[in-house]
Amino acid sequence: MRDKHTRRVALQWMFPTVILLIVIVAMFVDFYRTSSESAQKQVEKNFAAVAEEYATKFGDQLTSMQRTGKIVTAVMQQHSEKELGLVEEFVEALYDETDAYMVIMTNFDGRGINQDKEWVSLYHVAYLEQIKDGSEKFLYLEDDGISGKSAFLSVLPIGKKEAKAVLLMFYPANQFSSLIKKGDFDGNAFYVITDTSGVIIEGNMATETIYEGNNLWDGISDEKEVRRIQNRIANGNGGVTKITDSAMSYCLAYAPIGINDWYVAVGIEQVYADRLQSQEWNNTKGMLYKLLLAVFVFLGVIVILNIVGKIRSHEENRDLADKADTDLLTDLNNKLATERKIKEYMEIHPNEQALMFVLDIDNFKKINDTMGHAFGDEVIRTLGHQIRGEFRVSDIIGRIGGDEFMIFLKNIKDDALVEQEANRVARFFANFQAGEYVKYSATASIGAAVYPRDANDFESLYKAADKALYKAKERGKNQLAFYGDDK
Repeated sequence: MRDKHTRRVALQWMFPTVILLIVIVAMFVDFYRTSSESAQKQVEKNFAAVAEEYATKFGDQLTSMQRTGKIVTAVMQQHSEKELGLVEEFVEALYDETDAYMVIMTNFDGRGINQDKEWVSLYHVAYLEQIKDGSEKFLYLEDDGISGKSAFLSVLPIGKKEAKAVLLMFYPANQFSSLIKKGDFDGNAFYVITDTSGVIIEGNMATETIYEGNNLWDGISDEKEVRRIQNRIANGNGGVTKITDSAMSYCLAYAPIGINDWYVAVGIEQVYADRLQSQEWNNTKGMLYKLLLAVFVFLGVIVILNIVGKIRSHEENRDLADKADTDLLTDLNNKLATERKIKEYMEIHPNEQALMFVLDIDNFKKINDTMGHAFGDEVIRTLGHQIRGEFRVSDIIGRIGGDEFMIFLKNIKDDALVEQEANRVARFFANFQAGEYVKYSATASIGAAVYPRDANDFESLYKAADKALYKAKERGKNQLAFYGDDK
């Protein structure tokens, strides 16, 4: 029978252990298979997110400026172009409310007025023909033809049916560089605005060593890769690619701005990208730590369950022992428990003075005969509950017979304390009453013996206290007598 139980327990432990080992092996295999791919994808994802972030920021600035301009052109259309004062106010307001460094309202002959309320001539600028068609657009200008600055130009027609004039807002091209966070990729990245042909419109020109000339694709030996990138850009998609030229390799992320065919391209040297992937690879070691943690947690749970089981078993056994030691009527120790606990104390403290009281309720048979056994039980129960509250939790109090109780007070240091405790026990019965509806003042005869002066073992001490009890009864009951006290 025991062998069957042992085998059953072994199987119960073996099954989860085998499952755990299978899970561990599978996780290790998956760890080595996916960690490298995961690291690369995470770096590329982060890299693409940076390009998308700057493309969105720059596009938002241009479109925000354009939206403000559209509001003004809509208002301008409600007024005559001859109302020069209003035109000047509108142009000045646009300059104040947008990021444009210059705002001009001009007719198609190239004569216009700027934010400073000054007349300007645009007949000589190269982009005049591009704005004459009266359509809404964005242009990139290497030279604005007026201040010599490079700019992104927003062109907005003015006119309800046919444009008669245009509103020009010049956004500084170098403003793009101010969007770049210096901490990105520890400063090892370049940022440019380009178009599908790879022509660099604007950007971080301090990185000219990374690419040649003014075209992002110059010097790239892999023409298929260039065509693939151009196709994605032409379809309005961003992405990440690895590009190798004659000098070095670098990782490139690109994202559409949402205006024309302009894109933001962010590049980092492949060596730095590989370092980022290596760092990400190290982060995947967390999977291993999680696995080990899972193992320890599993084992810990088993240990905890085992401990909890033992604790519960111990508590159940203790509860059973307490029930076996408890007198059902009074909730005090029963006779066997009282004797055992006193003996245990004597064994541990052979020389420490203690005091034993043995007491009988006076005339208890008469109480049962006249008041009934139920009332007699009520007297016993009340006495047990009240006497338990009179003494320390560490003292031993028990019911050792029908109406007989034993009180064992520990650590009574001197004779003065012996007398004090004896008086306390005697006073207890001076005020003791039992019965819920009929109050009955029960008294008791009490015998006392001092340990180890009168006896140094339980049996002898009990006999000494019992002799003192009978001496109290002989003297007329309702009193306390000590062993060896003939007074």
